[in-house]
Amino acid sequence: MNPFVLAAGLLLAGVCVALAALGVIPVRRWFARLRAVPHLFAKAMVLWCVACGTAASGYAMRILSRTGHDPAALLGVILAFFGGELLLMCLKTVLNGNKNRKDDKYE
Repeated sequence: MNPFVLAAGLLLAGVCVALAALGVIPVRRWFARLRAVPHLFAKAMVLWCVACGTAASGYAMRILSRTGHDPAALLGVILAFFGGELLLMCLKTVLNGNKNRKDDKYE
């Protein structure tokens, strides 16, 4: 990575933190909106796993087209990891059982 790009990124991050500390950037409103979203972590995790699986599939297709080697083992391991992550999250939701949540009432 170019050191100038790294320095510019760090400078931009520092400016954003300084503006947030001064109250110029409304960080509290952003956090209030984020807290209002139900199951935000689960939604973000699903999007992350799908994005990483898509990127891994695209990279596997690139390996196949450039070298001619079959990347099935690599792709299988990567997709199994992210699929397992989604499966664990699904099982946690299903096996959570008797917890009464607001969004689960169908009356």
